[in-house]
Amino acid sequence: MSGSTRRWLVSTVPVAVLAAASLVGAASVRAQDATPAGMAGMGEPHPGHIHSGTCAELGDVVFPLEDAVAPDMMGTPMAGMDAAMASPEAGMGEVVAVSVSTVEASLDDILAAEHAINFHESAENIQNYIACGDLSGTPEDGVLEIDLEELNDSGYEGRAMLEDNGDGTTAVTVELMSAGGGNAAASGAADAATTAVDIAEFAYDPAEITVAVGDTVSWTNSDPVPHTATAQDRETLQSGTIASGDSYEQTFDTAGTYDYFCEFHPNMQGTVVVE
Repeated sequence: MSGSTRRWLVSTVPVAVLAAASLVGAASVRAQDATPAGMAGMGEPHPGHIHSGTCAELGDVVFPLEDAVAPDMMGTPMAGMDAAMASPEAGMGEVVAVSVSTVEASLDDILAAEHAINFHESAENIQNYIACGDLSGTPEDGVLEIDLEELNDSGYEGRAMLEDNGDGTTAVTVELMSAGGGNAAASGAADAATTAVDIAEFAYDPAEITVAVGDTVSWTNSDPVPHTATAQDRETLQSGTIASGDSYEQTFDTAGTYDYFCEFHPNMQGTVVVE
């Protein structure tokens, strides 16, 4: 995930100040062995905390954070948040949960010792860590931005912004996003492929292709005359007229062998094998 710095949320965070002091020195949170399924607990609130230590060795809970919840569960969003979510940085997934908190410590105090932001799958499965980021680096104009890395193939990654409010408190805003490998549905979409067939010199090239279920085939007409890609059963494949320079795509969701031809030039024949 890109480490570039950008101001993606506003500086004023309208949330109640948390009484964090009562949790200072809470029992140490032990690293867990359970591995949550990709995007497990999607839609559930994700508890988050600032811990002492690092992501490699988390210590006590020092400051609790507001649960990360789906953006549409937050009521009226902060100014600027919609734009930030609508324009994620390159390589980042969709924002699926947001946490907005204020902690009773200045940013300098937080950075004076090792701390990390850690989020959990759910209150019920608090032992499952899903994303974590070490609080390190040099603030710029009182603002520190960090990345939260995916843990345990959870399907979540994230980014956090900590902004010193100048009154001994720090605003902490976290966005959790879908990671590249954790979401099974996203992975399936990423694995789907598109196979190109060129229509040139009155022939399909290649004439026979084999694709996986869910893959897409794209026919591009490189001839100066129109063609079609038409199966005997028109309901399974019927491109209609593909003009010169145009393309037609179809996703094949059912295994089978699809023989097809050009309605304008029946001698042109091709086959798509879906398996």
